[in-house]
Amino acid sequence: MPESTGETRSASGLARRIVTIVWAVVSGVQFVIWLLMSLISMSFKAPFWLWTVGVGGVLLALWWYLGSERRGAGSGSE
Repeated sequence: MPESTGETRSASGLARRIVTIVWAVVSGVQFVIWLLMSLISMSFKAPFWLWTVGVGGVLLALWWYLGSERRGAGSGSE
């Protein structure tokens, strides 16, 4: 049974890493698009990318903080 718990934890950690990388890439692409729109039009555009960075970042931070490794840390191994 400890093997399955370890596999679940590593799969959860891998999923968090992949989602974090995807979030960072999407946020970066949105920022570049916003920057190009503002530079080409020579006017300030509303920073729509802040929604992805802010809300997504908070959700990811909670997911990392409340992850399965943290919940399983107090149970001990018997």
